[in-house]
Amino acid sequence: MTATLGWGVVGTGDVSRYLSSDLAMLDSASRVAVSSRSLNAAEAFAADLGFGRGVGSLDDLLADAGVDIVYIGTPHSTHVDIGIAALEAGKHVLIEKPLGVTVADIARLASAARSSRRFAMEAMWMKFHPYYRALLEEVHGGSIGRVGSVRASFGLPFGEPRSDRWSAQRSSSTLLDQGIYPVTLALDLLGEPTSVSSSARIRDDGVDLTVHATLEFAGGRQAQLAASMVEYIDPSASVSGTEGWIAIPAPFWAGTGYVRHSGSIGDALTAPTPVDFAREGFGYLPMLRAVTDAVLSGLTEHPLHPLSATASVAHVLDTIRAAAVAHPITTEIHA
Repeated sequence: MTATLGWGVVGTGDVSRYLSSDLAMLDSASRVAVSSRSLNAAEAFAADLGFGRGVGSLDDLLADAGVDIVYIGTPHSTHVDIGIAALEAGKHVLIEKPLGVTVADIARLASAARSSRRFAMEAMWMKFHPYYRALLEEVHGGSIGRVGSVRASFGLPFGEPRSDRWSAQRSSSTLLDQGIYPVTLALDLLGEPTSVSSSARIRDDGVDLTVHATLEFAGGRQAQLAASMVEYIDPSASVSGTEGWIAIPAPFWAGTGYVRHSGSIGDALTAPTPVDFAREGFGYLPMLRAVTDAVLSGLTEHPLHPLSATASVAHVLDTIRAAAVAHPITTEIHA
């Protein structure tokens, strides 16, 4: 018989819904319970997505012996505390990005994971997409020569900026929510930056709404990155090298392929090579399969996205935030 992993979900927002839909496609996963501050919301979610039951508190979910691993899809500010509570209850955890608001948060979670000897990972689904794995293999294998620059943006207007979604208490942040993807791409392709500069449109309560950053790397390499929750900034990406470039269509963080331009100038301009992969579900399935297999194999971290990688990205995000606060575009927005 196929071994199965019992999943619990904390939070009933859109991402939890999409992820749970993909979870239903895994034979090695069983949907046990979902929790919400509202019992009615939890029960409705459980009925819609095929979970065994909905509960009205985190304690009830963590007390369920059938739950082996907990996906945490709650506001940023709650991720680490809920994650630590789950680890201390003997559960494995998959925590929606960002795993923590700061590097210090991630260190606390990592310490709890080591103490509990349980699996812990940030839900950075992009890193498990087949196109993304192929992209990294191509670039690091030299398909476009020596990489000199990366350009990536995630700018989409997500509604009224003074709504509850934009809350300092929830640690709302376009840098943490959207900017994490461009930063992750840049670090996966270029390594650790040597310097960071940035500017941001920051609300009076400290919530960043638009961020632009430049990361410098050894050897004169560079990444130009941007994120926004109040305006469009072309949500695609590209990687440029001495022998060509690769274009990743929007939305680059949830893509299914890319286009390589390489060879002679004529070929690069007129004969691009598309590389495409089929999408599975909403796109969370490759990550969920990898996590489930890792836990069932006894791993406490996944080699494609260990906690050290999460901490490296968080360090850059902290640095971008600090530089942006020192050089804000404006302190108000009237949208």
